[in-house]
Amino acid sequence: MIQYINGLLAFKSPVMAVVEAMGIGWELKIPISTYEALPVVGKQCKLLSYLHISQDDIRMYGFASEAERELFQMLTKVSGIGPRIALSILSTLSISAFVRAIGSGEEGLLTKVPGVGKKSAQRLIVELKDSVHRLMDYVQHKEPDNSSLEVENALLSLGFNMNQIRKELSLMDASTLAMDTENLIKETIKRIYQRNR
Repeated sequence: MIQYINGLLAFKSPVMAVVEAMGIGWELKIPISTYEALPVVGKQCKLLSYLHISQDDIRMYGFASEAERELFQMLTKVSGIGPRIALSILSTLSISAFVRAIGSGEEGLLTKVPGVGKKSAQRLIVELKDSVHRLMDYVQHKEPDNSSLEVENALLSLGFNMNQIRKELSLMDASTLAMDTENLIKETIKRIYQRNR
């Protein structure tokens, strides 16, 4: 199987990347978390890959980290969760937020994901609660700090989009990020509203 593709990034969008390698443009479906980690078009790029073959379709999926790929594979083994919803989960929740939601049975957080209803959320919790914790081995040094995670979870529960939240947090300087969680939540909301005016 193809483990990764290393080449020039020829095109990127929040849902797809094209990497040129060996004279071939490889189209990979990606989550937003991977899109945010991509370099500018024309630069060297390496994406971990997963080839999904179904009855009427063959697609390649690309991931910036082993944790993303591992979670994607876990999700697609859950009954009723196909690649489209798996990408939706990866695009909406950080891996540590997903692991916590499964561990503590937070259906409400899972149903914030487009395409995940109450029954799907319950199925995810039941089927993944014994295996999802191993993902934390991959991400403990790469995930945002605790205050950023609290901000993400709080704003997700208020109905904000994870992509918007992460974008604003990534643009903040160190002194802003050092604020206490309550003020950081207020500052993030303020910036999201200013950007959307």
